[in-house]
Order: sequence, then structure tokens, then C-alpha cells
Amino acid sequence: MPALPKGMKPRYVHVIDAVWHINEPNGQDTGTARVGDASAFLGVTTPSITKLVGEMADLGLVVKHADATDRRAVTLTLAERGLDIRRIYVEEYHAHLSQLLGGLTSDQCETTVRTLTEALRLMQQDANNR
Repeated sequence: MPALPKGMKPRYVHVIDAVWHINEPNGQDTGTARVGDASAFLGVTTPSITKLVGEMADLGLVVKHADATDRRAVTLTLAERGLDIRRIYVEEYHAHLSQLLGGLTSDQCETTVRTLTEALRLMQQDANNR
């Protein structure tokens, strides 16, 4: 993956991708993503996403929109810069990985998935036993 621009946190890319996926069914011009939706999508706490979204709005990555039905609620869309970041760090990176790993056989992919799934199960079991 190319180096992130100065001041860009890797977590911003995750939030950008979450907002993009949440908004996708209605198009990227319609802000249906809420901070709580992004936190649920990413499996992290809402306060941590709230702080990131504020930083990202200041950097011109996302745009916050007041919700017409609930003045306390905010919906999010990606600013042009946020869309560019997603294209470079998600779409192009995944395309590169697809090309790079495209020669793997189905058996190799299935073995990898089984191995990673078992490793995750063991790590979760260990965490639960602590």
C-alpha cells in the first residue's frame, strides 16, 4: 500500500470505507451513514468514531449533515478527498492484491481460510480464559 499522506491515520481509511459502504445503497451523495452506523460496521465504540469523524471533517475527508428529523443526529457523506482516499487505499489496493494473489489455487485459498479461522478461534479462546 502506498504511504498515507501526512496527518492521515490508517483508522481514517477504515471509517471512510465504512461510510462508503453504508451510503452505497442510496448513492454517495445521500448521507444515510450515522456515526453509530459506522461504529457498528467497524465493531468499535461510538465515542472513538465520533472523535475520528470530527478530525476527518476538519481535514476535508467527510461532510457532516444535520438530520432534518433529529437535530441531535448527524449523517455523513464522503468529501471528494475522502472518495479519492478510498479509491487509492481501498479499491486500487484490493485490485493489486487480487492481481498478486490471483495465481493461488482454490485449495490454497481454502487451506488459508481454515488456518486463519482456527488461529482466530484459538486466540479468542485464550483471551476468554484470561
